[in-house]
Amino acid sequence: MLRMGMLLFGLAACLAADTVWAGGSGLNVIVVVNQNSPNSLQLGNDYCEQRGVPPQNLLRMTGWTGGSINWAPADFTNYLLNPLLAMIASRGLTNQAQFVLLSMDIPYRVEDGDNQNGTTSALFYGFKTNTMPVAGIDSCSLPDASSNSYAYSELPFSQASPNTAVTNSFLAMMLTDTNLATAEITLCRSVGADYTYPTQTVYLAKTSDTARNVRFVEFDNAVFENQVVGNFAVTRIDTDSTAFTNLFGLMTGLADFSLETNAFVPGGLSDSLTSFGGYILENSGQTPALAFLEAGTAGSYGTVVEPCNYTQKFPDPVDYFYQTRGFSLAEAYYQSVLNPFEGLMVGEPLAAPFARPGGAVWSSLTNGTVLSGQIVLSAAFTAAATNLPLRTCLWTALSFKR
Repeated sequence: MLRMGMLLFGLAACLAADTVWAGGSGLNVIVVVNQNSPNSLQLGNDYCEQRGVPPQNLLRMTGWTGGSINWAPADFTNYLLNPLLAMIASRGLTNQAQFVLLSMDIPYRVEDGDNQNGTTSALFYGFKTNTMPVAGIDSCSLPDASSNSYAYSELPFSQASPNTAVTNSFLAMMLTDTNLATAEITLCRSVGADYTYPTQTVYLAKTSDTARNVRFVEFDNAVFENQVVGNFAVTRIDTDSTAFTNLFGLMTGLADFSLETNAFVPGGLSDSLTSFGGYILENSGQTPALAFLEAGTAGSYGTVVEPCNYTQKFPDPVDYFYQTRGFSLAEAYYQSVLNPFEGLMVGEPLAAPFARPGGAVWSSLTNGTVLSGQIVLSAAFTAAATNLPLRTCLWTALSFKR
């Protein structure tokens, strides 16, 4: 019997090692599940299966019974961060782990009095504390240490991780919803969107809400940047409506709104600049970021505490330009938020509808070839672009057993 499964896995791992290009695969993802939550376990297992995440990249978070909304910095550190760092070190994944996928029923807000961060942001570059309050609201500050040096870098994450991180830095996202079935739909749609090159429109909407439409000053740059790389689907629009269908993305500024069930084709990202979009499992009176996932997008963003309307705390529409360039969803989002410390990233981090994958074939084999003994094989690799070479390994001789 030809043991091709072992050979192909070894080759895939070799191709992924030490790569410097953007994007990622299941080999680069650490999936964290809450061992006390059947839903978290099921979703995490399904994610590993669909994204090809190997068993050694799965972290079982044990002992946490405090719910899915808040935890203190000490709990975040003891139940999640320290076990994650120890697992990565002990399993030899330090140069491989770039993404962290939190599989539902894990708290999404780290809270220390008036200092509140999104759990994904705390994993990205550490817990940040407030400085000088604005208008008497502590969380409206903009600490220097919350600046994200990865933003606007247009580089692979391994080459430009944030310089304010105190430990390893991760492109962290939370895949969750109010029920397992809906979260599974987001996963399936996002994985299926890879390499689809969608042509549907992205609306950058300037609303009449002057407190929440402040990102409109960034719209023209984003439209131009996308046109430079041949994407003419990103367009600005003046509207308070969200009654759209068949969009790829939407950036708006509204507090409370509804979306059509088929508002978005798979793979995109959408969000609203408002105070409490990150209250994903709480009734804040504002539409949560999960509404965008339920309407079809692969990712969204919202803040977990009153941020005031700093544009730096919300995604810049340049994120659509990064997606068009082939960056994964997590890379595109984290490059577009200059100060994400109060934000929560939700969705599927590897979604890459504009990625251009390379290919590989065994050049010395034909279908039905029977091998035995020691055989020298060669593989031919094809890059998507000549200036983006694939990094490969040299295989000399392989032993097979019949």
